[in-house]
Amino acid sequence: MVIDLRQAFLSDRWERELAYEMDLSEVELDGVKPFCAPVKVRARLQSFAGSVLVEAELDFSVTMPCDRCCDLVTREFSPRFSHTVVRELVSGEDEDLIVAPEERLDLDGLLTEDILLDMPSKFLCKPDCKGLCPVCGKNRNREECSCQRQEGDPRLAALRQLLEDR
Repeated sequence: MVIDLRQAFLSDRWERELAYEMDLSEVELDGVKPFCAPVKVRARLQSFAGSVLVEAELDFSVTMPCDRCCDLVTREFSPRFSHTVVRELVSGEDEDLIVAPEERLDLDGLLTEDILLDMPSKFLCKPDCKGLCPVCGKNRNREECSCQRQEGDPRLAALRQLLEDR
């Protein structure tokens, strides 16, 4: 959604509330398209002192494979984001400001960037996920395997023995 901010920059009493759904079904995260349902957006835009404050509340779910066992994990998120939009930066101004030189704001683009930057770096099905056996590939959360666990690189066995002898 692109919003025309010309009136907002001219007035100190401009305000707009939005509620809509944003489709991110084609957005990829680590090679996966995790957004199976639309993102629900509630946003409020309010002008003050030649700038526009954008506050947004989002609700969405993400389905990703667990980073340890590869089972699909669905998580709900309800983040809030806030940005200040200006026409142009004056030297020395805060770099956290969003610049809208043509007095137009791509709200979907801004919120998509916020969502992707806010995603956790690891998706786990549970905090104590045991993952896959590195030898046979079985999911160790569902069943135990009888594979021998290797104690690191065998070429470093002499160094490991020195540490154990201390």
